[in-house]
Order: sequence, then C-alpha cells, then structure tokens
Amino acid sequence: MNQIIYADLERNAIRVSNFKKLETDCPFSGLGVKYVASGEEIYFANDKKYTVKKGEYIIGNEFTKSIVQINHKESVKGLCIDISSQIISEVAAYNDLNGDELKEFLLSDQFFVNRYNVKNTSLGYTLQEINDKINSGLFIINDLQQKELFYSLAESIITDQRLVFDHLSKLSFKKNATNEEVFRVLIHAKSCIDEHITENLSLEQISANAGISKYHFIRVFKHTFGISPYQYQKRKRLELAKMDLISGKDISNTAFLYGFPDPQTFSKAFKQLYGLTPGSIRKSNF
Repeated sequence: MNQIIYADLERNAIRVSNFKKLETDCPFSGLGVKYVASGEEIYFANDKKYTVKKGEYIIGNEFTKSIVQINHKESVKGLCIDISSQIISEVAAYNDLNGDELKEFLLSDQFFVNRYNVKNTSLGYTLQEINDKINSGLFIINDLQQKELFYSLAESIITDQRLVFDHLSKLSFKKNATNEEVFRVLIHAKSCIDEHITENLSLEQISANAGISKYHFIRVFKHTFGISPYQYQKRKRLELAKMDLISGKDISNTAFLYGFPDPQTFSKAFKQLYGLTPGSIRKSNF
C-alpha cells in the first residue's frame, strides 16, 4: 500500500507506505526523503547498498538511481516526502554564503546520498512529528500550512546538508569518489561512537571498525569535523548527560553512566562546556 497524503503541482508530496514484500524502482523527486517508521527497507542507490531501519531515513535527488527492497514478516511502514527543486533552490540561495555552490551540491549528481538517524539531525524531529500526526489522524494541511511545512522541511535539510557539504569540502583527495568514501567512513565512525556512547571504546576499536590506521583516522576526523574523536565522544556524552539532568536524573549516576571516573571530573568538564555546574542545571528544572 502506497497512499498519497498530499501532492501539488510543484511536485511537493507526502506519502505513506505499508508493505511486507516489495522490490521496485524508487525515484527521488527534487530532494526526496524516505523515512522508515517500522521494520527495515533496503535501498540500492547509485550502486551502493543502504539498510535503513526504524528511526532512520535516506535522502536522494533526481540524479539518484535507486531500487528499494522490502522482505519482512511484519508490515514495514514508511514515510516519503518530496520537496520540489524550486523550494530547495530558493531556500539554498537565501542561506548560501558561497554563491550557487550549495544549490549545485543539493540538486546535481554531486549530492551525497546517505542514511541518517532521526536522533542526530535537524530534519529527524519533524519526520517523526509528521508520521505521528498522520497515524493519529491529526495531519490536516491547507495551502498556507503546506507552503510553511515544505519551506520548513527544506530549511532543516539544508541545515543538515550544509554541514555535509562543508565537511566534504575539507577533504582534499584528488578524486571526489575518494572524498565521499572517506567521509562515509567518518560518518560510520561517528555513528559507532554514538551507539556505544556509554562504553569506553578504545581508539583501536573505533579505527579498526572504520578500517583505517589510528593515526590516519585521528588526522582526517579532526581535519573534517574540527575536533578529535575523543573530544567528539566527550562532547556527545555531556550533551546526553545534560538532557538526563534536565529530566531529573541523579548527578553521580549520570557521571558514571557516561564514563566519567567521579562526579568531580564530570562537574569540571560540564562547566567547561556549558558554563554551569550539573547541580545548577538540575535544580533549575525543579
């Protein structure tokens, strides 16, 4: 089942899907987002395989050649959103500090097709919200709302993709394909750190998982993202710890959960990043 929730003459569209088995061509229009709400979908896009699981999505454009496969005992539910090239161009032009470079990146064969987790992107929250409203029957859209919605979606995508564009631009291998492969390795490494954030992964484990030497991994990671793998892990831990403290979690337990040896070390690192102590953050939300 593939149901159109909204479509207009500018080729903006929202669709929901529900399949147990499927294998078909899967074109992207403008900038297209394929979000998996439950189960797992497999995409073969531009000769690469992407396994997209619940809470993840893939983005492509009209140059993306893609096939989708679904083979599941339970129904696999998805949300597909197409944002017109016109809207993407308009929003990119407004936000682009480098002339037409960002627009060219988004709407040409230069686009970096990739899988993302909703927890790590600006777009993710909106995808979940739209999907939840559709499922609950609360998604009602009129002309004014649709214009605002698709412009808002374009802004979120461009916020995320501008980082991708900037990071890719920092890689200086002669072949663009090499830059993309190295960047995919780095994104995978970041995901590995995120997924094991409460574990003390060693540099050996992370670089081995990435498939490159420890020194080369540190060098390209820092050059691309502006911080070392350790600094990224530490900042991510502190971001999650802040959220836990805001929800009322105990300071000592939070410190130990995120790999700090004691509350004092945790407090010092927390204050360096946020300018406030863990205790003041926790008290301010009671």
